[in-house]
Amino acid sequence: MTQSEVCKTEILRSYYSGLDSPTTPFNYRILRAGHIRTAPEYRISRNNVPGHEFIFCLEGAGHIRLHSKVHRVEKNMMAWLPVQVPHAHYPHPEKPWEILWVRIESANLNQLLTILSVESEPVFRFANPDEIRLLIEACLTQIQQHSLLAAAAGETLAASLIERLLQSRSTQLLEPQAACHKGLARLIKEIHLHYNDDWDVDRLSEICGVSKSHLFRLFRSAFGQTPHTWLRSYRIAHAKRLLVETDDPIASVAHQVGYEDPLYFSRDFRKGVGRSPSEFRRSMR
Repeated sequence: MTQSEVCKTEILRSYYSGLDSPTTPFNYRILRAGHIRTAPEYRISRNNVPGHEFIFCLEGAGHIRLHSKVHRVEKNMMAWLPVQVPHAHYPHPEKPWEILWVRIESANLNQLLTILSVESEPVFRFANPDEIRLLIEACLTQIQQHSLLAAAAGETLAASLIERLLQSRSTQLLEPQAACHKGLARLIKEIHLHYNDDWDVDRLSEICGVSKSHLFRLFRSAFGQTPHTWLRSYRIAHAKRLLVETDDPIASVAHQVGYEDPLYFSRDFRKGVGRSPSEFRRSMR
């Protein structure tokens, strides 16, 4: 079916959780999820509902309004809507979107949206959008089960989704001249999987398949940073998440993101964030 043939909105799937009480013993609770193929006139406009809505565009394009600002969302992009504030979402009139969506509730999300500047930049892009689609599809599967086990699985899926958003906002997109470099794409994927490893220039260059000098030029072109500065920023982004989501000691957080020396971690954190890890944690609670 072409976009021009869409004459009415089709709600392909729509599910409510049977275990969405605030007393359930999970940090993340999936409240609703669905799959919609929209007609041009489809529009949702609300002032205040519980949770945070994540809208992934499968086809076409659409717009979201957060407060008074409108943002465009295209295929393979995701919008994060904190739906406790006035908001709206609707399709592009000439190519109405098909979307997967999930609504999640968690006190952590109110803190993380500040870290990720969601209210000013609510649209996310991904190096591997299929991962996002599969995560939301899995949420749709779990929410139908109405069991404590499914709620536990849903929490894991929600945490994985938030991790992908952190990765997206931490790395941004490669510049066009670097995006086509297969070695750099391979290296970034490897760092995503093993960012807490001991990375030196020799290993970075070997995986990227370029000389050390070329490696530095690639990172300057793609991110405007040296490889080690980029890696440090990426680790600090994950440290922010752990400081907000867990009560792990600072030394444990440091180790989890790849720092052997907690004092060195605290120094880098303060340099990048403007406050110590403990001060940052207190400010987010």
